Amino acid sequence: MKTLKLSTTFILYLVCLSAFFASLNQNIYSPIIPLIRDSFHVSVTMVNLSVSIFIFITAVMQIIIGSIVDFKGARFVVLASMIMTVFASIGCALAQDFTVFLIFRVLQALGTAALPLIAATTIGGLFEGTKRGSAMGTYQMLLSLAPAVAPLLGGFIGERFNYWGIFWFLTAISIILFLVNAICFPKEKTKKKDRFSAKQLLSHYGDMFKNKIGNAILILSFIIFFAYFSIIVYLPILLTDSYHLDLKIVGMLYLPIAVSTIVGSMVFKSIQKKISLQRLFVYGNLTAAGGIVFFGFTHTFSLFVMSVALIVFGITMGLIPPMFSTMITNEFEENRGSAIGVFNFIRYIGMASGPVISGYLLEKLSSVLIFSCLGALYAVVSLLMFAVMGNRLRKAALKVENKKAAKS
Repeated sequence: MKTLKLSTTFILYLVCLSAFFASLNQNIYSPIIPLIRDSFHVSVTMVNLSVSIFIFITAVMQIIIGSIVDFKGARFVVLASMIMTVFASIGCALAQDFTVFLIFRVLQALGTAALPLIAATTIGGLFEGTKRGSAMGTYQMLLSLAPAVAPLLGGFIGERFNYWGIFWFLTAISIILFLVNAICFPKEKTKKKDRFSAKQLLSHYGDMFKNKIGNAILILSFIIFFAYFSIIVYLPILLTDSYHLDLKIVGMLYLPIAVSTIVGSMVFKSIQKKISLQRLFVYGNLTAAGGIVFFGFTHTFSLFVMSVALIVFGITMGLIPPMFSTMITNEFEENRGSAIGVFNFIRYIGMASGPVISGYLLEKLSSVLIFSCLGALYAVVSLLMFAVMGNRLRKAALKVENKKAAKS
């Protein structure tokens, strides 16, 4: 199919919307978890497994897709991804058996996993200097909006058209995006690059696990994203079974944590100029731990107070990831790509394992006990990791300050 020559701005918004669609596929699913459970007559643990598999596949595919893009080009990958997404979405809508549904959900994850990576790669090729930074800002803004919009949309569609209505909606959007990408996505010449040796790559990964700051961030990022997705997946079950709310209301109650996460990212941009990363590390992690414990003690008796707890936790979830990323970048200047890759992979593993493990525990133990202990665990590990990092963190902070002074 012949492609049209369009402005870089149009291509920017096309790849950003495609990445937004990938996030939509993941987050639109949360409010309909009770529908999936009741429609297929399976346990919450099995439904949570479908959430975890989606995230896990997305994590693993980030490592695999990069080389495919270099070899075949982004256009080939994005069109193949959209075709698979169309096929998988139709399969999810028509599935009458949970195993079949789960297979098509896996294929859907395989299809959408490439879209955020392709967006970032394409933006890097289209823009330079400050324009590239501005374009990346647009990309991040749309990705941040998806978790806020998707649950609302999922609750609204699920309430009226059941779970299959959501997947027919995703089918329609994926067909539109396929056609637009087929017509508009630019063709590029793939370049052969020097291969990065496996030994060097493993050495970079090993350096992060051996480094005290890197090791601490990996441990904490796993726990915090484990807790975050445990809460996100548990919310619709709590709100429908305990508070007897309609699905459209359930979707709306995702707004406090979604919007507060965006606010938290904005807070980090301003507060990190005034407070050292050392202090922010302690205050941010302890506040997050407090938010989890607060949720644990309030979610069973007050919808309003629970929403306040979610707002507190949401703000910290907007603050902590960029803080961790900044610390990793400061510590691993020469191989920060590998370091950030490990960080992203570990937090995806936390996201994937949280719903399954917590879902199993929630069938055996009190939800108050589970979430309260999870928050307490995060507080203890945060303080322990801060003590382990010790002088290493202070030296890293001093190094950053010296660079700022040299520039000024």
